[in-house]
Amino acid sequence: MKSSFIKIQKLIIGALIFSGMLGIVSCGKGGEEENPSTITMEKDGSVHARIVENFEKEYYDAGELQQSVLEQAASYNRSAGSGNIAVEKVESDEGTITVEMTYAGAQDYAVFNRAVFFAGTPGEAEEAGYNLNVVLSGVKDVQETVGKSDIFAMEGCKILITNIKEGISLNGKALYVSEYVTAASDARKIWYNGDEHGLAYVVYK
Repeated sequence: MKSSFIKIQKLIIGALIFSGMLGIVSCGKGGEEENPSTITMEKDGSVHARIVENFEKEYYDAGELQQSVLEQAASYNRSAGSGNIAVEKVESDEGTITVEMTYAGAQDYAVFNRAVFFAGTPGEAEEAGYNLNVVLSGVKDVQETVGKSDIFAMEGCKILITNIKEGISLNGKALYVSEYVTAASDARKIWYNGDEHGLAYVVYK
């Protein structure tokens, strides 16, 4: 039981909410199915994560979990030299754990959660080492496709690159997406349903 507690605690602390971790997955069907866990990209560049998971009470202690989350965030902030991560909520209610955290930027989210989570211009993505030699399909018209040169030619657009299999609310509207990415009807939220070792590409504005 102790081993299970440690695994669950690490899951929540790290906010590792993309599918495949310890067998806990999101709805996995994409589209607009409701899932309480979500990541929101704010206009100021910050990232808000809300993780909601159900666990049997014997596998966790809410007080210890809260203390561990705060310690993990404090350790990261000391290393970063500033308060890049804010823990806003850690609570339990009848076997449901809810954790809410705000990260100063996408890079902080990526490092803390050991995930791929890049948001910026195509030029910044290339400088960061991401391969933009990809083919993306239009959200409004899937028959319309764009490649690397087209992506760089899009004025004012940004690109999200991630392997997170959770709903992500964009600070804009998705225009073009890679395979296995589904956009909401208003194009303001996306889901990635591909292999966890693959990457989702989303051009948004």
